[in-house]
Amino acid sequence: MKSTIKTVLCLLMMCGVFCAETDEVKSVSVMEGDSVTLNPDLTQIKGIVLLLWRFGDKGSTIAQIDEDEILYNNNEIFKDRLQLDQSGSLTINNTRTKHTGLYEAEISHNTGTLYIKFRLTVYESPSVIDAGEANMKLMSVTEGDPVDLQVPPLYGDELIVWRFGDKGKLIAKHDMEAKSSQLYDETDERFRDRLKLDNQTGSLSITNTRTTNAGLYNAKISSNKQTLYQKYFVTLSVPGLCPAAVVGIVVVVVVLLVIVAAAGVLFYWSRTSELKNQKSNISERQNETLEISDKLKRMSEISEQLKEMTEDCEKELQAEISEHHQTMRISELLKQMLKNSEQLKQMSEECEKELRKISERLKQMSLTNKKEISEQEICADATKEKMEKGESERCIVVKDTAISQAIGEPRGADRRALDMHGKSL
Repeated sequence: MKSTIKTVLCLLMMCGVFCAETDEVKSVSVMEGDSVTLNPDLTQIKGIVLLLWRFGDKGSTIAQIDEDEILYNNNEIFKDRLQLDQSGSLTINNTRTKHTGLYEAEISHNTGTLYIKFRLTVYESPSVIDAGEANMKLMSVTEGDPVDLQVPPLYGDELIVWRFGDKGKLIAKHDMEAKSSQLYDETDERFRDRLKLDNQTGSLSITNTRTTNAGLYNAKISSNKQTLYQKYFVTLSVPGLCPAAVVGIVVVVVVLLVIVAAAGVLFYWSRTSELKNQKSNISERQNETLEISDKLKRMSEISEQLKEMTEDCEKELQAEISEHHQTMRISELLKQMLKNSEQLKQMSEECEKELRKISERLKQMSLTNKKEISEQEICADATKEKMEKGESERCIVVKDTAISQAIGEPRGADRRALDMHGKSL
């Protein structure tokens, strides 16, 4: 009787009688390792005789309900993953990306046949995700030593996803069923060439550890039966140094930086004081032209030396305390010293200008005196012819004077003049 009903239903379906097929496709998405349920919602359908679940474009049957009997086809893709209940809902446990595709429920009932379609998308594990609730294991290791993160015993169908940090960055993935492993250490310099996965146990090993490898590790273990979460918090210590020693080293470094900064400030103060004294000396000796000239030369040399010393000090300070906040302050002070030296140089130039003006004035005075002497000689020649009888010419020898030297006449030159009466002047 049962076979007769099935035969009749098949003939009706072949002829297109009592068939109801919809183009609507419900979209469902899930992340690999999780479970998903496809629910056709058959509560309003009465008298269901046969329900078939098909997968793929070819429509291969993967599960069915024949009256009250639930049957599963031997499909390697869905090995031990399918769970079908009397309501017609199909659950796929421990999903993989290979389970992505079209699922169709074919429901044969007393009044016809109904088709319901689902489009399932299984996504790969994202690079970052929050981990679920889990017990945490604390692990401590010395820097440079390996550390092994063990997982519970496996049954052969698990997908293990390893993540690191509070943000849950993906670092490794192992599929026990497919016997495939994938490491993501190339995208993170902290784990490059340091990660190893055990193909038998799924455990993760970190070799040649560094302090950057310390932190929170998460393992999500998905199987056909359940999903487990494991957390590991790894701490690393530097070999040969206790925390107190590290603190001591830091304190010593800070003290040295403070000493260097103080030395720089004292150096600046001493140089500033020296420049102020030099300015005072220059102002006191402005009237002494010869001494001012010597002082200006010395100040010019000192200015160049200060500039060189400032540049050298700035290089040394930048090399020694480049990471200290005092560097900017010291640099500003050194720049101020350079400005002071430039001001001294300007003062030197102004004094030289004053010397030139004094020299010009002396030349003008010498020219004036020379003109007066020339006029006296002319007068002497004019009166020579009118000398009284018995009067004779007398030679007046003019010795070197400050004026003659100022106008550029050579020392010891013979300068003679005549008076009208021949008397000695």
